[in-house]
Amino acid sequence: MTAPVLELRNLVKRFATPDGRTVHAVNDVSLSINPGEIVGLVGESGSGKSTIGLMAARLLEASEGSVLFDGADITHVPEKRLREMRARLQIVFQDPWSALNPRMTIRRSLQEPFLLHTGLQGDARRRAVEQAADLVHLPGASLDRYPHELSGGQLQRVCIARAIALRPKLIVLDEPTSSLDLSVRAGILKLLEELRREIGAAMLFVSHDLETLELVTDRVIVLYLGRIVEQAPTRALFASPTHPYTQALLSAALPPDPDVRLARHMLTGEVPSPLSLPPGCFFAGRCPVAMPACRDAPPMEYERAPGHWARCLRVPDGSFTLPA
Repeated sequence: MTAPVLELRNLVKRFATPDGRTVHAVNDVSLSINPGEIVGLVGESGSGKSTIGLMAARLLEASEGSVLFDGADITHVPEKRLREMRARLQIVFQDPWSALNPRMTIRRSLQEPFLLHTGLQGDARRRAVEQAADLVHLPGASLDRYPHELSGGQLQRVCIARAIALRPKLIVLDEPTSSLDLSVRAGILKLLEELRREIGAAMLFVSHDLETLELVTDRVIVLYLGRIVEQAPTRALFASPTHPYTQALLSAALPPDPDVRLARHMLTGEVPSPLSLPPGCFFAGRCPVAMPACRDAPPMEYERAPGHWARCLRVPDGSFTLPA
């Protein structure tokens, strides 16, 4: 069996507030990604998905738990060793405008990985830069321009080119298409699929956009208040969502056909504060099918089908479907 390229084990992240309280941002998250696999991480704003992505890339320290990359525990690896590891573990941020140095040409930005991690010089480095640009279909004329001279879609291609320049094993993509219009977004998604085939990199795709995740991922993990509530192969999750929160989340998505009849699951109640989380299921106060036991202790994960897990007490008896 192939070993995962990334494993997060019982990951916890807490932030201290200025008044001495604690924000519980990520709560006991465990997941793994296999080589060449694209895994989506989805949830509302504040669900902890970007925080998990940053911890996976070791740009944010975990409060508890461990991060394993390529079989090695990197949770407490010192900065010097982390720099060496960056060639194999890359991240693409949401905002390409702030991710690039405005004083550097695109060519100079794309040279950075080779300057930091290889001994390539002269013509060899120039060819490597041009090859990276070619992989993301970036016109050669763009290389000698500055970021303000390119469009948002072109800039995101630059960021992706920089991330894949050294053929990493894992790329964390933090909302890489959210700032782009639909036509440009489609091009970026097609590009990511091409790159998966070309370089075989695994990807953790952080997004709030369900339609995007349905198109590009092999598996989807659903978060609610920093806790995984459901994970399944993409087709299974969209065809048969199990956790009541996932059902409500999917029902809020707009279909491309305006004539399709919408079946909304309207939720009531307040989202618990991450400053004071309830002892049981975090979704119980808003869940139309919650039982008294849901409020007592965190529910365990139940397997509905092979590879399809949900953290809901209703799974064993099949009574998890929300009323129409």
